[in-house]
Amino acid sequence: MFGWRIGGFCLCICLLGLAGCGSSLLQVSQDGQNTSPADMASASAQPEEALAAFIEAWAAQDFPAMYEQLASRSRALYSQAQFADQYTSAHSSLGFAGVNHQLRGIDYQGATAILRYDIAISSPAFGTIDDSDRVMRMLPESGWKIAWSPMDIIKGMSSRARLTPSADFPRRADIYARDGMPLAQQSSLIYSLYAVQGDMSNIESCLATLAAATRMETSALRRIFADYLGETRFHIAEIDQSRYDSYREALAQDCDITRSEGAFSKVRSYNSRSYYGQGIAAHAVGYIGAIPADELERWQARGYESGSVIGRAGIEAAYEAALAGSPQRFLRIVETGGAVIRELAGAAGLAPRSVTLTLDRNMQDSMAQAIADAVNYAQPSWGGLTAGGAIVALDVNTGAVLALASYPSFDPQLFNPDTEYRIAAALQRLSNDGRSPLTNKALAEQYTPGSVYKIVTALAAGSEGIWGGDETFDCAYIWQGRGRFSFEDARESRTDWRLLEPGPPPPTGPVNMAQALAASCNPFFYEMGALLFERSANLQVEYAEILGLGRPTGLGELGREAAGELAPPREGTEAINNAIGQGSVGVTAAQMAQMTMLIANGGAFWQPYIVSHIGRPGAPGYEVVGEPMLAAQLELDGGALDIVREGMCLVTTDRDLGTAAGVFGDAPYTICGKTGTAETLGNPHSWFVAFAPREEPEIALAGVMAHSREGSEVVAPMIRRILDDYWGYPQKPYPDWWAEPYVPVKTQSQALAEYLAGG
Repeated sequence: MFGWRIGGFCLCICLLGLAGCGSSLLQVSQDGQNTSPADMASASAQPEEALAAFIEAWAAQDFPAMYEQLASRSRALYSQAQFADQYTSAHSSLGFAGVNHQLRGIDYQGATAILRYDIAISSPAFGTIDDSDRVMRMLPESGWKIAWSPMDIIKGMSSRARLTPSADFPRRADIYARDGMPLAQQSSLIYSLYAVQGDMSNIESCLATLAAATRMETSALRRIFADYLGETRFHIAEIDQSRYDSYREALAQDCDITRSEGAFSKVRSYNSRSYYGQGIAAHAVGYIGAIPADELERWQARGYESGSVIGRAGIEAAYEAALAGSPQRFLRIVETGGAVIRELAGAAGLAPRSVTLTLDRNMQDSMAQAIADAVNYAQPSWGGLTAGGAIVALDVNTGAVLALASYPSFDPQLFNPDTEYRIAAALQRLSNDGRSPLTNKALAEQYTPGSVYKIVTALAAGSEGIWGGDETFDCAYIWQGRGRFSFEDARESRTDWRLLEPGPPPPTGPVNMAQALAASCNPFFYEMGALLFERSANLQVEYAEILGLGRPTGLGELGREAAGELAPPREGTEAINNAIGQGSVGVTAAQMAQMTMLIANGGAFWQPYIVSHIGRPGAPGYEVVGEPMLAAQLELDGGALDIVREGMCLVTTDRDLGTAAGVFGDAPYTICGKTGTAETLGNPHSWFVAFAPREEPEIALAGVMAHSREGSEVVAPMIRRILDDYWGYPQKPYPDWWAEPYVPVKTQSQALAEYLAGG
């Protein structure tokens, strides 16, 4: 009897009219000759059943169970550990995923059973590996036992031969911006910069030039300089071709960093994968690196080798299969001397395919530079204190991500095995940076939003008829809600932000809803928070959810994305805090950009996306990944929406009320926005959101700089510079006071105490 056995299932072919396979004592070979050896094992443990049990244990990689079936002679030659090691090694080379067999026939030579059979090994790397016309010998030892040798793994194996997989990977494909310009490019020139402090005419000038060329902080460069003596040549950073061309003359003049002949040149170059502009989009594009040791076996099953590189973060990781393609693979049995005994399998590779993103490369470059320049310039003030932040820009009419920058950033070359960085020292600097440079702060970190959240409160109050567009409110320094509502505010008095300012400036005075938004009048929004809570405890949260807050934006291919926080207020006091973006409210920069997009386009909820397509249009394997998708058309109240948009436009234009008029009042284009200053246990978070132009909005932006200063003072000037560059206007200089010592921002409690004390 013989047949297929897969797992524990046996399909018996019964011969000579016998009803059951297991009850037959007659053994039939393939050529039909009957044999009945005198020393046959019991009928309940036939050779074919022993083979099937062995293959079943093999499929489950149950090496102890397999070893139990070995004959005593084989056990003497191979310990259980040696036996298991041989299979483990073979499985690693094969990319083993399962095995089944087909019995061809059984012959007997004296007491030895000779089984002829075929096996088929499943392998994700090589498909099905057919190993036909195999022979297994069995001996009767309390049932049939296997006289095992390495040939029972793969025919042709021996102690002098090994399984050798090889893979030929094609050139990794590039990652492009929306205009087809590269963001990550294979086989591109990278320039390593070295310096000798003793050769510099002015170290401070050199530090400034290096900071601009590398986008590194001056303070970080100072720490590198401090590790070396004046006459020592040391490595600083690596930059791509475009930045080297831009700063070649300045590097030579200010730092004496020039190319020369020999091993001690201060400029060295090599070809590898390069990231445009010193990694302007490092947190989106990602980086490549060596396969981690604990993942090696998994990648080897896909045809990779221990020296291969893979995408380790961002788009590089999410689209590894497309960017790397798959290698042409070979599996051979090779003798110790290198002679090929047998070609086992081969698999054709797949050509790599490029990935095109929605990023506008010029805007991304400008955004990364604007943040780096701001932090460097403001080192004496908030720049040396901030925990970092992010800015995001979306296309108002499609949801496409135009730019996304997280700060502090990092050089993707640090993880490339080809790099000339002193890797241990460079990675240690990253690890020691408490601002978590590798974290994508646009998506993975959520922040208290402060006054930018007043957009939500204004839309809710207007939509629910809580406050009419023409009604006025007297915005004073102090707001008191006790005794006026159906609940008691835990705070007897609350302050307007103007009371926190030096002076302080006069109270805002009578305002309508749009003007209250423009002036960011805290008392007005305390009032709205209380009234909304009286109408319905969750009303404010419901409007925030309508605008996309409290859930990820869907850009998960860039890595972990925080959902934000929108806890329903348990009491009126919490609702009042939440109304001004304090309390139990947390948002990401990407969520706030999405919210601003909805305000700008009237509620067209375009799904944000960052990957456009894979491959080249018209080429084999071309695939559209992301395109404009209208997830929902929100039925926002038109009157309330007009009030919110009017208030946001007054923020940048009304010289008396607008909190960002000093930044954008002289802009040669129109922009509508909202500032935010979120009180924290440390320095406040600075926020600014905006859409532009006012008449036909194209872009929605949102930015945050944690633990810095007020929204109008930090993020608004950065976004002004980004838009100046985007529309081709001269850059407005950053404020002079950024270069002066930091003056702490008062908290509401401090301001109230001083006011009540007559200070």
